[in-house]
Amino acid sequence: MIVPSFRLYHFAVKLIWKRILALTLLFWLGVAGAYYVVNVEAVWHEYGWWLLLMVGGTYFLFMDVRLMLMMMKHEEKKKWKQYRLKNKFEE
Repeated sequence: MIVPSFRLYHFAVKLIWKRILALTLLFWLGVAGAYYVVNVEAVWHEYGWWLLLMVGGTYFLFMDVRLMLMMMKHEEKKKWKQYRLKNKFEE
């Protein structure tokens, strides 16, 4: 299990929050557009306040997935760096 430091986590969130927000809004604009084409009714008429919860949940889901991928990539880099250093000293 990867447990990142708070500083690393905070830095990663500051780095990507705007892109994730844009991704979430584009995703939900696409969903709303598709819903309107199919039902000829705005999606918020059907779901009301639940729509805001769904948008918020999607934002945090996208953020968690992106952060998890960043942390995994960071851990892999540390492993490879350690491996390279270990091999360099053995030669």
